Amino acid sequence: MGGCFMKLSSILHRLNGLYKFGNSATKLRGKVFVNRIGSIRTGRNLSIVGHPWAVQITSTRGASLTFGDNVYVNAGVGIAANKEIVIGDNVKIGPRTSIFDSNYHRIDSADKSEMSRRITIGNNVWIGADCTILPGVTIGDNSVIAAKSTVNKDVPKNVLVGGSPAKVIRELEIEDGWIRD
Repeated sequence: MGGCFMKLSSILHRLNGLYKFGNSATKLRGKVFVNRIGSIRTGRNLSIVGHPWAVQITSTRGASLTFGDNVYVNAGVGIAANKEIVIGDNVKIGPRTSIFDSNYHRIDSADKSEMSRRITIGNNVWIGADCTILPGVTIGDNSVIAAKSTVNKDVPKNVLVGGSPAKVIRELEIEDGWIRD
């Protein structure tokens, strides 16, 4: 039995951070907590860094969380799908960012709004450090969310937004096919 454990340990060591998560090999480093009761789908080259702060990814019963190709999730990020979150291709999510599609509770007894609403993050989006993405938001392709921003309304494509609440700062010049490094 000991030889079998050593062989498995050796194989895992050689994988150097590549583990099965979703439908494809995902690069996980550090502490990554996954609470998967609902659906989590991943594209190619999902990279999650849980160091120095742990990353938490949750998909509750009946919810759907989808990561596109070439998505990078930095340390301390929290993503919680209670309905649906779709993250496009070539998205970069900065450290300590929170993406929640639910308010989890009502503000007062008159609040009859839906608590969970879909979040869509387009392709080639960069979300800076310590941002909050709130329920019902769509972020357009190629947009940048400045650090410490709170996104509570839709963001058009090809813009830089910042602040709390986030507002358009300027339009971005993005050539067709350009992918952010």
